[in-house]
Amino acid sequence: MNELNELNGDQTAATETLIEKLIWQNRRLFQRFRFVSDTLLQDTGINTSQRAVLEFLYKQKPRTVPQIAKEKSVSRQHIQIIVNSLTDSGLIKIVENPSHKRSPLIRITRKGEDLFDSVRRQEVFLFRTIGERFSEEELATAGRVLRSIDEYLASGNWQEPERGGWYGF
Repeated sequence: MNELNELNGDQTAATETLIEKLIWQNRRLFQRFRFVSDTLLQDTGINTSQRAVLEFLYKQKPRTVPQIAKEKSVSRQHIQIIVNSLTDSGLIKIVENPSHKRSPLIRITRKGEDLFDSVRRQEVFLFRTIGERFSEEELATAGRVLRSIDEYLASGNWQEPERGGWYGF
């Protein structure tokens, strides 16, 4: 039994093992979805990262590169590279930002909306096919668990010993 298990008991060890398996499976699923997404996008001229930015802009009002990066939890530089390529393809447009002269707004173009609509039609078919394998209750439970883990990690509480953070045992 490892040191952490001795401190917290078998119940905690079982929970830790389940969380570790859930995270591993989530990583594996993410990589598989990325492969499937890349396959679906094969003839569109965009990749999975570009698709994610198009989706964000499709659903939101125009945003700046820093706003998109913050929302997606990635670096500004990463988003800027994607924005540059999507701009070159005519899928998004850079427009003046009345609130900030040095940080322009990024908005999706009609061409970008049309492409995203086409991609979504393919994805919806895939999602329906996957969804047929599970009950609504199973899908809702899985969503709640993943959302709760995401919210906990986003809160930063895992870093704080007084709130049960990882180094506070």
